Amino acid sequence: MRYNELHVVLLSHEYPPFIYGGVGIFVENLAHGLLRRGVEVTVIAGYPVPSGGFKKFKADEEQTDSGINVVRFPYPNISPRQLWFQIFNLPKFSGVIRRINADVIHGQSGGAFPAMLTLQRFAPTLVTFHMGLKTMRNLTIHSLTRGGNFSDFFTYVVGYPVSLYSFREEFVRSDSAIAVSQTLMNEMKQDFGKKEKGELHYIHNGVDVEGLQAKQSSISGINDREKPTIVFGGRLYWTKGIVELLELAYLLRKNRNFDWKIKIYGTGPLSTMIKKRTLNLGLDNVVMFGHVGQLEFFEAVRKSTFVVIPSFNEACPLTLLECMCLGKIPCMFNLPYAREFTENGKYGILANNVDDMATQIESTYRDADLESMGKEIKRFATKKYDILKVASEYLKIYEELAN
Repeated sequence: MRYNELHVVLLSHEYPPFIYGGVGIFVENLAHGLLRRGVEVTVIAGYPVPSGGFKKFKADEEQTDSGINVVRFPYPNISPRQLWFQIFNLPKFSGVIRRINADVIHGQSGGAFPAMLTLQRFAPTLVTFHMGLKTMRNLTIHSLTRGGNFSDFFTYVVGYPVSLYSFREEFVRSDSAIAVSQTLMNEMKQDFGKKEKGELHYIHNGVDVEGLQAKQSSISGINDREKPTIVFGGRLYWTKGIVELLELAYLLRKNRNFDWKIKIYGTGPLSTMIKKRTLNLGLDNVVMFGHVGQLEFFEAVRKSTFVVIPSFNEACPLTLLECMCLGKIPCMFNLPYAREFTENGKYGILANNVDDMATQIESTYRDADLESMGKEIKRFATKKYDILKVASEYLKIYEELAN
């Protein structure tokens, strides 16, 4: 079967505008990439309904999103959302897949089992894995005496056995499994062993470069950078390194007398703690913006000097890829995921600790040609992480499964 004859179903409880993390954006980007490659795409997505409103949901909503057929089904807006999405709507999933005669069903880790047990009767399945469970569990335990949050403990430690069972079943039963990075693939091999049915591959997440550049054009204008600025964007979890970001802000302001502005975009369980610590440290150069739209965030990135992503663990962070595609210099700790996405630091700053990060930011700002660095990072990232390239890699696997 040729790829322009394929009909692919992307199954995800989250899809814009209802997103809770990076998975929804991943599905949206991939859907648009596949469509531009000539593939027919149907997204089966969720519609989170507030408590008490589930019975008021009148009917399944079906719509067209730039040529992509999006079919939404309701589920209670309580954790674990991906499980309720499946339990409440499995017969409806089957009905849609039978009606459109899907060739491949593409689910997301944690949200494909147990539905795949039924859906595999209609088409082969593959699952993309977006996180390493054991690493997140271990980091969360480590965080408990270092500023971590109890909700993280409940999700990643208490919920670990159930999540592990779901992930293992998705890995074992799927016709193909995809990790979003080589780092994650290696971790999955250690956790789950060899996949007896189908293969385990890794394919990086992709950025809708064409759409990103269009958004950048809509906000670009006068180069209105003020003083040197660092931007952080993401959920305010301990594992995202938000505490270390404040330590970096303190070092730059108090110890090195750098009047840098630190802009924090995002919300999360540590929001209140971060506000209090910012006040206690006297960091009037740190500004918290909460959750904002993409255009506002990309405008902040455009004006920034550096983007700091101080996470202790990531599978394939879309914020990193997007900022690199915008030509910004990413600053991260020297960890496996960071080395993988920056070609061992060739296209970014990799630091061994917070003090080293402050030193490298200072020296890079003082001595390097930031404009040339940004152009080189943009050239590399837009070529390597373009969603059209990523879609082509998925298409090879779809064709193998459908034939």
